[in-house]
Amino acid sequence: MDVKGRSIHSNATNKKIMKPVKDLNIVVGICERDGRYLLLQRKDPNPIWDRKWEFPGGKIEIGEDSKDAIHREVFEETGLQVHKSKYFHHHTHDWDLEEKILRVHIDCFHCLVGEGEVVTEEEKSYQIRWVTHEEALLLDSLKANNDILNTFFHEVLQNLD
Repeated sequence: MDVKGRSIHSNATNKKIMKPVKDLNIVVGICERDGRYLLLQRKDPNPIWDRKWEFPGGKIEIGEDSKDAIHREVFEETGLQVHKSKYFHHHTHDWDLEEKILRVHIDCFHCLVGEGEVVTEEEKSYQIRWVTHEEALLLDSLKANNDILNTFFHEVLQNLD
């Protein structure tokens, strides 16, 4: 990274390319109900994200803390109320886009959600699935999502035993 916050990458001809870095603070919730976890299949115009599986979540608004953000985002994206949430991990992931590096700083929560039907935002997701942790690891998920899944399932769940 140079002094102006641009990331230095090499292209196919090994020339150095300077890209600006855009930082984004978000939250994601591993939403659990009856031992199963909720994943949404993302609908996005960008093919690197379209049809990939992800957790409910989104941007932290100005003046909002992470815990408030995860409760709001889960409700907005699914219609479900979070009864209990516990922060378990901070993850940073870089998306190397054509015009910039999108660096997402992700606060990760384990959320216990209430009963009721999941109601998604039609323009943002194709479908939902309630899955076991084994099934979740088999889905075509976003890279950051897989990293978070592995942290959650290998560290957090093992500590519950």
